Amino acid sequence: MAGLILGTLGLLGAHGGSLTEPPAVSLLKIPVAGSRHKPPVKFSHRVHQARRVSCTQCHHEYQGRRNVWHEGQRVEKCQACHGLRPEARRLDVKNAYHRQCKGCHLQLRQQGRQAGPIECQGCHRPA
Repeated sequence: MAGLILGTLGLLGAHGGSLTEPPAVSLLKIPVAGSRHKPPVKFSHRVHQARRVSCTQCHHEYQGRRNVWHEGQRVEKCQACHGLRPEARRLDVKNAYHRQCKGCHLQLRQQGRQAGPIECQGCHRPA
């Protein structure tokens, strides 16, 4: 499951472009086809960096089954590859975000480690 979680999507690339230092906080707006929208998610790069989450656990570019993205390369928005609807061998953007973020948080909890939220309102907070 770890491989699936770690390599499912480049969902945190909400800042598009080449960066040496990511923004402290990114506002992630998840487009959803045909359903109500929840408030955007405030994602803290600093919190994840402090917990030693490597960039490649979220950011990726797959060639075959191998992640060839490396820190310092351009970061694309998730929507560059993940659309509003799932495609062959590619999750839609909503499920890509949820599988990556919530999946990692659940895995950490199962290991008895401190983890981020897993309930909707834990991430989707009104401004």
